[in-house]
Amino acid sequence: MHRPPKPATPMPKPKPTAPLMAHVPTRKERLLVSLYQRIAQLETENAQLHHLRQALADQTQRHQALADAIPQVVYTLDDRGYVLTVNAAVATWGDTPEQWIGRLLWARVDEGDRERVARVFAQLAEARQNRSHTQQFRLHTGNGQVRWLETQTSIRFSEEGRFRWCQGVCRDLTAMMQPGTNESDPPEVATERANLRLRELARINAQLQHKIDERFITEKALRDREAELEMEKTNLQEVNTALKVLLKRREEDKRALEEQVMYNVKKLVLPFLSKAQKESPDASQRSYLEIVEANLRDITCGFSRRLSLAYYGLTNAELKVANFIRQGKKNREIAKLLNLSVRTVEAYRQAIRNKLRLQNKKVNLRTFLMSIK
Repeated sequence: MHRPPKPATPMPKPKPTAPLMAHVPTRKERLLVSLYQRIAQLETENAQLHHLRQALADQTQRHQALADAIPQVVYTLDDRGYVLTVNAAVATWGDTPEQWIGRLLWARVDEGDRERVARVFAQLAEARQNRSHTQQFRLHTGNGQVRWLETQTSIRFSEEGRFRWCQGVCRDLTAMMQPGTNESDPPEVATERANLRLRELARINAQLQHKIDERFITEKALRDREAELEMEKTNLQEVNTALKVLLKRREEDKRALEEQVMYNVKKLVLPFLSKAQKESPDASQRSYLEIVEANLRDITCGFSRRLSLAYYGLTNAELKVANFIRQGKKNREIAKLLNLSVRTVEAYRQAIRNKLRLQNKKVNLRTFLMSIK
C-alpha cells in the first residue's frame, strides 16, 4: 500500500544575535602603539644619521685629499687658535700633521712675532665679520729650523655671528732671507743683507699692523657713534610722545576754557545786556548795546574763530565788517559805527567776497556768512 510522503519539517528560525561592538583600545594598547611608532621613527632617523655620517666622512676625505695636493702649507684653526687640520705639505719642513693638530699655533711662532700674530687673530675674531688678512712672521719647525712665512688668513662667521672656521695658506719666504745668495760676498755681508731685509719686512709689518689698529679703532668709534645715535633716536621718540601728550592736554584745556567762557557769557552777561537794552531810554545807547550783544553772541557761537580758521587771510578790520554784514547792517551804518567812509566799507566788502571765493558769483554775502555754522 502506497504511503503518502511525510510533510517537511519547518527549518528552525535563526536566533537573533547581538550587534558587534567596536573595539575600544585600552590605555596600555595605545601606549604600545605609540611606542612602536616611536621605535620605527628612531630607526629611520638612525639610518639617516648613518648616511649623513658616511657622507661627512667622504666629504672630509675629499677635502683633505684636495688640501694635500696644494704645495703650500694650509691649516685651519678653531676660535682659540688651536690647529684643527693641516695638509701634508708640512712634511717639507720636517714635520708631520700629528705634530700640528691639537697644538696652539702661537707656540710655534717666534717670540718676536708671537704677540703681534695673536693680537691680530683676536681682533679678527672679535670683529665677528668675514675677513681676510695677510701678515708675515717667523715659525719654528719640528727639526729646529726657522721659516719666514707670509700667511693669507681668512676667517668666517655665520649670519648670527658664530665662529665657523679660520684658514691660513702659508707662503715660504725663507729662501729670500737666506744669507750667501751671492757667493762672492763674505758670510758677514750676506748676513747683514739678510738682517736688513728682515728689518725692512718687520717695518712693513709694523706699518700694516698700525693701519689695522687704526681701522679697528675707527670701526669701534663708528659702532659707538651708531649706538649713541640709536639712543638719541630713542630719546627723541620719547620726547615726541611727551609733546604729543602735552599738546593733547593743551587742546583739552583750551576746549574746556572756551566752554567755560561761552557758558559765562550766555548766563552772566547776555541776560543783563538784554535787560539794559530794554530799559535804556537813549536810542543810540540801545544801538550800541545791540552791537555788543550781537558781537558777544558771535563770540559764543565761535563764528569769528571759525571764519578766521576756515578762510584764513581775513584781517581784523575785515572780520569786523563781516560781523556787521552778518547782522544785517548797511554800508552807511557800518561806516558810522567803525568811523570809516562808505567807499572803504565797500572795498572791505569786495575784499571779503574775494577771500571767500564769491567773486563773479550771484551769492548774497550776508546769506553766505549766516550759513557758516
